[in-house]
Amino acid sequence: MCDREKRAILARATRNRPFSDVMLTRTLPIVVAACALVVCLTANSAPTGEKALKEAFAALLETLTNAEQEITDSPAFGTDAEQAGGYRHLLRALMKGIEAEVLQDADYPYFRILDFWLKEGGDNPDQRYAFSPVRGGASYRVWGTLGSATRVELQLYAGRPWDGTGTSVGYLNFEEIPIADDGAFEIWLTPDKRPGAWLANPPEATTVFARHVYATWDDAAAAEIHIDRVGFEGRRKPAETSLELADRIGAATNMFHTTAANWPNFVQQRYVGSRPANAVIAPIDTYRFGGARGRWLSSGHFDLADDQVLVIRMPKTAAPYQAIQLTDMWYASLEHGNQVSSLTTEQSVLAPDGAYYYVVSTSDPGYPNWLDTGGLHRGVHILRWDGLGETLSEPQWPTAKLLARTDLETHIPGYHEVTPAQREADRAARRRHLQRRANR
Repeated sequence: MCDREKRAILARATRNRPFSDVMLTRTLPIVVAACALVVCLTANSAPTGEKALKEAFAALLETLTNAEQEITDSPAFGTDAEQAGGYRHLLRALMKGIEAEVLQDADYPYFRILDFWLKEGGDNPDQRYAFSPVRGGASYRVWGTLGSATRVELQLYAGRPWDGTGTSVGYLNFEEIPIADDGAFEIWLTPDKRPGAWLANPPEATTVFARHVYATWDDAAAAEIHIDRVGFEGRRKPAETSLELADRIGAATNMFHTTAANWPNFVQQRYVGSRPANAVIAPIDTYRFGGARGRWLSSGHFDLADDQVLVIRMPKTAAPYQAIQLTDMWYASLEHGNQVSSLTTEQSVLAPDGAYYYVVSTSDPGYPNWLDTGGLHRGVHILRWDGLGETLSEPQWPTAKLLARTDLETHIPGYHEVTPAQREADRAARRRHLQRRANR
């Protein structure tokens, strides 16, 4: 802090005054010494909290500048659309850090929602993600309604498994959560076992994570979820001190930078740098990596010219939920309220051979199961299966094939097309559903 103030004072002292090189050489040490004494004495006399706030905010600004450089240096920072996506990714990461570390409180908790406003980490358009900090070993009550969702799940984390610095320490799948006739549910997070839906809250726990999963996008009532720390309901929240806020700003800075840097690096290392384009991998068990139990995932990355299409074949399975989506190179879901960039099997046409064929392309190919890239030529595709108790057998694995658009009709059994009016109706229905489900 002193060095920056010294430079500012020196600049003001010499502004608009003609200094020769000799005069500046002789005068500079005196000015610097005087400035150092004045500024450092002033800093030392300032309240500790004020100094901490200024330093924390300065560190945030410096980190923001450094993160911007990392984003613009990324291989994902290519076309104009990708550059805009990079800056959106940067701003969303900042918003996430502020919400999670500055605004949220483990003693007076509310769920933070990851939805179409704050996209990251291959977020699934069919899911509404809810996060809250918790104190390990404390008692919490989570309650809500299922609404029109297909499933609800709850998971406890220690640290941050999504960036490799934590692990899953507890999980309740949908089948383990009693749902009342009116859709209501209640889950207890406590250190000691108790009746009802219960999840142990061990000392190392830091975050509770809930997912509502929507296999059908309709106009019915959306799900709800809430959280209270037991014994703190109605207790007056104490005022925050400057030192406490400075600590929170520091935590937000760390989370912001981790989020901003992690996901483009993840796409580059896990997808672009290690796999061929326009292919899919065998499904993997995501629970091993901090995901949901019983969830399997396959993925790949596409790289398309305007006259090409990527056709992904996904056989029908017994999974209660099965779906596919697209993301950009920053690993954020594509626009999905006014654009069909994701589909569940309930929303898809099944071909006569018992499989779903999805067409990834930059413009409408006519086939019902079109995944709209929004004009992007590069991105990621993710396939999910939920509620499976066993490994998917090889005949149920997805496959992918890159084709010329003119060859599409001969590749898909039972090929047919939809009208532009039907596309508009589908987009309108999706938008209406999101307005009910995720509007803040």
